[in-house]
Amino acid sequence: MKKLQYRIKSMKSATAAKELSWMMIITIITQFISVYKSAIIAANFGACVELDAYNFANNLSTFFLTFVSTGITTVVLPAYVKKLDKKAVDTFLTVVFGVTGLLLVITYLLRGNLVDWLTSRDSTFRTYVCSTMLLTIWIQALPAILGVTAAFYQCIGRFNLPKIILLISNVGTTALLIFLKEFDLYQYLYILLGGAVFQFVVDLICAIHLGFRFKLEFQFKNSTYKSMMHIFLPTLFSTGIYKINTMIDSLISSNVGTGQLTILSYSNTIVGMVNVLIIGNLITYVYPKIVEAVSNKKEKGQRTLWNYTIVFHIVVCLVLVGFISVGREFIGLLYEHGEFSASAATAVYLCMSIYMFDQQNNIVRDLIYRYFFAYGDTKITVKNGIVTSVTNIIFSFILSYFWGVYGIILGTYVAGVVSLISIIFRMKKRYGFEVDIRTVLMKFGKTECVVILTIIIVISVKHIMPDFSYIVSFLIYGIMSVLVYSGGILIFHKKEILGRLREE
Repeated sequence: MKKLQYRIKSMKSATAAKELSWMMIITIITQFISVYKSAIIAANFGACVELDAYNFANNLSTFFLTFVSTGITTVVLPAYVKKLDKKAVDTFLTVVFGVTGLLLVITYLLRGNLVDWLTSRDSTFRTYVCSTMLLTIWIQALPAILGVTAAFYQCIGRFNLPKIILLISNVGTTALLIFLKEFDLYQYLYILLGGAVFQFVVDLICAIHLGFRFKLEFQFKNSTYKSMMHIFLPTLFSTGIYKINTMIDSLISSNVGTGQLTILSYSNTIVGMVNVLIIGNLITYVYPKIVEAVSNKKEKGQRTLWNYTIVFHIVVCLVLVGFISVGREFIGLLYEHGEFSASAATAVYLCMSIYMFDQQNNIVRDLIYRYFFAYGDTKITVKNGIVTSVTNIIFSFILSYFWGVYGIILGTYVAGVVSLISIIFRMKKRYGFEVDIRTVLMKFGKTECVVILTIIIVISVKHIMPDFSYIVSFLIYGIMSVLVYSGGILIFHKKEILGRLREE
């Protein structure tokens, strides 16, 4: 009997590993294509007023759409996992999509006034924002709606299907851009809209075929719906604060000078790739497991949480080390063509380096947030988000005065550190620690030591060696970074690794 249970457990582990591996492979290809597409845009436009205007319009249109994704993450996904009343779930989605749609319409109607109120840019900037706003809203809204089907896919174990559809969409849009070679801003947006429509239609057809159903419901007196809104509203407030903070960052950068918002956006594109490829995939995969673990036993839930934070922190730090070591070469290969200058590429690298240091904090914080969400506890994360956002806004304003766009990102980094420290203390106060937190922190510290040593070693070697071409330097020092970091992890985490091997 024990052998049978062991075999079943092993088969489940192998299947889970296979699903995660395919998820990572598909996402890597998708993100590579997306980044390559951004490289085409950079070469075609450079850092100019047109892209500044598009990025500004994009930030306005996504401001309210974040509420949709937040509602799906914190409310709908757990509701699907727990198989709550379908009418209550559909009522919740009806309200969220209805209110968000109304706010987007208001944003579109007031787009010109918003430009005048929020920026001091010229009439050309205003014209581009106004003329691209409607297209931008649709480009962002259609994938946001598909967050519901993505939650459905996760609950039936079809993690990779929506990623395959997104991959096909990105391949199509990128192929069109390559075929055109030269294009204006409006042609670019129409191509993006075509890709978004394709993704929406195909994804929805597949979801319906697999059993997904949704219809407008208005069961406002349903107790389950009320409970869902009770969980969602605090998170909505927190998200609003966070998005205001993001908007302020873009507003500051748009007023610093022409091209600065575009440089910030290119940096966000790369960090977005890391978030989707590494952080997003890992959290998507592990969140249902955390929900299941806390449903069984509190101690098991915390042990599961901290084990994942240690492992995921190691993974993200590998990406951090690699980018610091060969990020300039990567940015040069990717963006330094056509209208995009070497100085702009260096600015993107410096911005990204600061962003990357923050990702190791974000992965731990986001996992702890999921622990709170698994208990339906969003009030504490709201309070934590408010403190973080206020810190971000204050430091971004102050530091941007001295260092421009770099100061904005430094403000984000400071806020990220404050956020992580704050949520750990809040977790201790609310739930206590069921594991030895000092041991966990020591493991984080070991990884940090490996990060610092690896960066010092690789950068020192780069200074000693002669200059190579971007591609040669990227390959040599990229491989060196992986080898040195991996060796350091094996040495510093030897006891944990050997313990795992013995368990297996």
